[in-house]
Amino acid sequence: MIIQRVSSTSNFITWLGSALLLALFSWLAWRGYQLNPSADVLQRWALAFLVSELLLLLLLSDMQRITRRLMRELQQKQNATFSEERKASELLAKIASQLPGMVFQFKLTPDGTACFPYCSEGIRDIYHLTPEQVKYNAEPVFALIHPDDLPLVQDSIRLSAQQLTLWKLDYRVRYSDGEIIWVTGRSVPELQDDGSVLWHGFINDITERKKIERLKHEFVSTVSHELRTPLTAISGAIGLLHGEVFGALPAQAAQMTAVAQANVLKLQLLINDLLDMDKLIAGKMQFDIQPQPLLPVIEKSLRDNQSYAQQYQVSYQLQVDDTELWVSIDSLRLQQVMANLLSNAAKFSPPGATVTVDVQHLGRHAVVRVIDQGPGISEEFKPYIFDKFSQADSSDIKSKSGTGLGLAISKQLMTRMQGEIGFHSEPGKGAEFYLLLPLLSTADDTEPTP
Repeated sequence: MIIQRVSSTSNFITWLGSALLLALFSWLAWRGYQLNPSADVLQRWALAFLVSELLLLLLLSDMQRITRRLMRELQQKQNATFSEERKASELLAKIASQLPGMVFQFKLTPDGTACFPYCSEGIRDIYHLTPEQVKYNAEPVFALIHPDDLPLVQDSIRLSAQQLTLWKLDYRVRYSDGEIIWVTGRSVPELQDDGSVLWHGFINDITERKKIERLKHEFVSTVSHELRTPLTAISGAIGLLHGEVFGALPAQAAQMTAVAQANVLKLQLLINDLLDMDKLIAGKMQFDIQPQPLLPVIEKSLRDNQSYAQQYQVSYQLQVDDTELWVSIDSLRLQQVMANLLSNAAKFSPPGATVTVDVQHLGRHAVVRVIDQGPGISEEFKPYIFDKFSQADSSDIKSKSGTGLGLAISKQLMTRMQGEIGFHSEPGKGAEFYLLLPLLSTADDTEPTP
C-alpha cells in the first residue's frame, strides 16, 4: 500500500514537472521570438525544453527507484516487527492460558475513565466476560462486583493510584443468576506519561479457599466452646486436689497435680485465644473504647505481668517522657495486647535480663515500645509474625510455650482501636515491638462518651 502511494506520488510529480517545464519554455520561447522573430530561436528553445524534460525524467526515475527500494526495506522491517509482535502476543496468550484466573492490565485515566487494555481469556471464568467487552470500558466488570464490596474495591484502587502502591484485595463477584464467588486480586501500578495509571496483575478465584476457612473457623469455634465447660470442671477438681482441700497428698501425687494444673492452664489460654480470634474474625468482640490517660493502663499491665517476669527471672523497666498522654482505647483490650508483648519479651530474654517498656510522645501519636534482649527475629519469619498459629521454626523457640495466636490477636485488637502494631529486630540483637495510638489533642476529646 505504501509503495503504491509512493509510485502515484512520483507519477504526479513527473507530470507536474513536465507541465511546468513546458509552460516555462513556451513562455521563454515566445519572449525570445518577440525580441528576435526567427525560426532558429524557436528551434533552440524547443531543443532546450526536450533536453530539460529528458533530464527531469531521468532524475525522477532514479528518485522513484531509490524511494521504492527504501520503501520495500521499510515494509520488510514493518512486516518483521509485526511478525515478532504477533509471536510475542501468541506466546503471552499461551502462558496466560496456563495460569489460574486472569492476567490483566487495568488503566485509569485522569478523567476517571477505566478500561482493561489487556486481559487473558481467564476473564471468561472470573467475570463471564470477554477481553473485547472490557478493552475500552471497565464498567461491565464493576457491575458484577458485589454491591457491599464495590465501595471497598473503588477506594482501594483510588488509594493505590494516589500512592502508587501495591493493590491487593479479596472481594466478591455476583453473577446475574445470583451465584457469588470470592476472588483475590493483586497488581502493581505504574504512572504513565499522560498522567494515567496502568496496573499489571492477576485475579484468582478463591471461593473454595474461603469455604475451607469458614469450615475451619466453625470447627475451631465449636470445639473451643465444647471444651471450655469440661475443662473448667477439670481445672476446678485439680485445683482442689492440689490445694489439699481433701487432705494432704503424697509428694509424688502433689507434683503430678502441679503438672496437671499447669497444663490445664495452658489449655485454657489456648481456648481463650481461639475464642478471641473467632470473635474478632466474626466482628462479635465487644469494645468499650473511652478517652483515658495511657500511663495508668501501661503501669497496671506491668503489675499484672510481674509474676510472669519472675518466672523467667527477668525484670521490667518503665521509661516515660510524657505522663499526660490521653488516648481513646478499650483499657482491657490494650492490657491484653500488653500482656502478649510482655510475656513474649520475658520468655525470649535470657535470665537476669531487663525488658524495657518505653512510653513516648511522637508527633500526634503515643508510642509504647517493648524491648527485649532475646535472640531476635529471623528474616525468614518476619513476613509471617502476625499470622495465626505462626511460630518461628527453631527448636529453642518452639520449646517456649505459646499458641501462636497472641500477636495475631494483638494486631486485630490494635486495628479495632485505630492503632498500629509493628516491630524492629535483627537476629541476635533482640526485638522491639511498638504500639502506635492516636493522641487526643483537645480537652473536649477527653470527655467520656455517653
